Amino acid sequence: MATKTITIDMEAYHRLKRSKQANESFSQAIKRIVRNPIDIKGWMAAMEKDPLSDKAVAAVERVIGERRKRRNRRLSRGPA
Repeated sequence: MATKTITIDMEAYHRLKRSKQANESFSQAIKRIVRNPIDIKGWMAAMEKDPLSDKAVAAVERVIGERRKRRNRRLSRGPA
């Protein structure tokens, strides 16, 4: 396996080290924490080819609405 050396500051190193699980390498921790970017063009092409049903769209909208309600409740309480 090829490797690449990177430079990070000490704060970043300590954050990563704290986030790393017991038997996990730094590479494994980074792969777990940093998700692959979404291929938007590919996703859009798939949605055009096989669009969501009305029931699925309603379910997604319901979940988004619930997340917004929770976020708005947290924001309305002000600073902790």
